[in-house]
Amino acid sequence: MPNTMKYALAQSLKKLLSIRKLDKITVKDIVEDCGVNRQTFYYYFRDIYDLLEWNFHDATERLLRSGFDHGSWRSGVEAVTGYLQENQTLVWNAYHSISHEAVSDFLKRTLQPYILAAVQEEAKGLEWEPRQENIDFVADIFTLTAAGIIMEWIGVQHMEGSEERLDTLFSAMDGSACLMLRNLENRKSGVSGKNDERLL
Repeated sequence: MPNTMKYALAQSLKKLLSIRKLDKITVKDIVEDCGVNRQTFYYYFRDIYDLLEWNFHDATERLLRSGFDHGSWRSGVEAVTGYLQENQTLVWNAYHSISHEAVSDFLKRTLQPYILAAVQEEAKGLEWEPRQENIDFVADIFTLTAAGIIMEWIGVQHMEGSEERLDTLFSAMDGSACLMLRNLENRKSGVSGKNDERLL
């Protein structure tokens, strides 16, 4: 029941955001649209911004439960950008109202498992087993890059044309995880990349 009520309040907020800006929406507007009283709203949320943040936490959990292609860079990023495009008004209001960090945290938490799985899959092609700390580090680099690009789109409120930028990112990422893992392994071993036959 708690989650059902939270979803209902969230849907009312989304509905109202489609016709007016966040600063023109009150708790009174939300509860009237949802058919509950103010006490019910404040039982679950401190204020409208808390409801906005909950939307992102819930979206993260649902996207991560949806499953993904372990061998594809594209799978996770497309799932996230699909959500952003379907909820543009909500996302832009959150970006400009809660904080950039709330949206950025949503992107990183959602993208990281997809990208980590892809790095692990690519690492299987290496002739030795990379350290987990190196796999995590490479996945973090790609996650931060993808999140940064998406944050740029959100900041200018313009998601159109995002596919081309994503394709460029995917092209840069394909095959690069193995090279980065080799470089990190060489650094840990104190071996110069120029002399290491594993780089050939």
